[in-house]
Amino acid sequence: MTVASSWESYVPEFCVASPEMTADRVALVKSSWERIFAEGDREAQLQSFAESFYGKLFELAPAVRPLFKADIRGQASKLGLLLSTAVRILDEDVDGLVATLQALARRHHNYGVRPEHYCAVGLALVGALQTELGEKFEGEVQTSWVHLYSTIVSVMLPITVSMIDEEQKAKIVNEAVPVDT
Repeated sequence: MTVASSWESYVPEFCVASPEMTADRVALVKSSWERIFAEGDREAQLQSFAESFYGKLFELAPAVRPLFKADIRGQASKLGLLLSTAVRILDEDVDGLVATLQALARRHHNYGVRPEHYCAVGLALVGALQTELGEKFEGEVQTSWVHLYSTIVSVMLPITVSMIDEEQKAKIVNEAVPVDT
């Protein structure tokens, strides 16, 4: 059993090494997110976005499907609420957003999320945004979302990898300790 390497080795290739959420990028993320809800019932459109996201995620990484309950609707609501909150406080409460993402990483680890899942999640997010926004999800809008996801990865992935490292170290120690019979 080996201890996981540094978290950087798990960063998806499409992520930006040094993400920057400039004021312009924050504004593009916020306006594009709101554009998804410009017409119709916000709750229904949020559900539609989340279902698109999970459909793409399960297509890209079918092995993650068992990590979710049979009824994905409740999970879809949680995803929508999390994304809406993150987008809303992106430039208002960065410390709060970081704390939320750190707690989310810990919970997701306990559900069985692995570092290699982060790539599929990011691709599913980008794919769902592309589906919802169409040609409006090009150029700087897409770049802004990739910077945002890269920022999320830079907060969550180190925690995920460190929790795995700690579990592996504890297992090694436990295996090395002789048991009296």
